[in-house]
Amino acid sequence: MDSEDAGRRAAERAVSAGRRTRELSDRLAQLATRQASDDESVREARAQAETAAEQARESMERAREGHRRAALAHERSAELHETAARAGVGDVEAHRRHAVEHRDAAVEDERKAVADDERTAVADRREGLPDERG
Repeated sequence: MDSEDAGRRAAERAVSAGRRTRELSDRLAQLATRQASDDESVREARAQAETAAEQARESMERAREGHRRAALAHERSAELHETAARAGVGDVEAHRRHAVEHRDAAVEDERKAVADDERTAVADRREGLPDERG
């Protein structure tokens, strides 16, 4: 599995965890407003929502770090190709092309890491779970 695959899968898990967090938050709000709900049901829903939110944050952090590691790996590969081209090793033009391709991939992975940061910041700014007052 390559780093882009790992980053993509982590991002998918984060989206799924975020969706589950919203579902649990909605459910918690419903439980908190219904008079028939007992306190234990509300506490259980709150705990599940908090767990889901933490898992979503962790998934986003893993996705961001995966994209950053992939960007660094592409940057190192580009540097190696440039070094080989300067030294005249093998097909110099191919090394130059590969260096450009790796630099482009590094920029794309870094862009994805920034997007992960932005999604995490938005999630962190969202309003929290309903308080226990209901």
